[in-house]
Amino acid sequence: MHIKKTITLPEELERDVENQLIGKYYSNLSDVIRDGIRRVLKDYENNSEIKAIAKLYQEGKITIREASDITGIPLRGILHEFGKRGTYIRYGEDELKEDIE
Repeated sequence: MHIKKTITLPEELERDVENQLIGKYYSNLSDVIRDGIRRVLKDYENNSEIKAIAKLYQEGKITIREASDITGIPLRGILHEFGKRGTYIRYGEDELKEDIE
């Protein structure tokens, strides 16, 4: 089922989409808008998941490696994501043992 909506775009944005995307990556403006909305929703979902994982990490319920495994983000990437959110890495005896094994 489809729902028809009307939107207002600045002329410059519509022109840029027409010049750069239509015919190359998308067949029409509706496809561009649908894909854009899907990407925003996916980003929101990913950010919510990372926020929840960061909280578990801060509470000591999971390790940084477990956070990486759960999210599917490589270790370096999860360190970056946590840093952006002000979640700093604990590195104690348990983490050292895990790294050695």
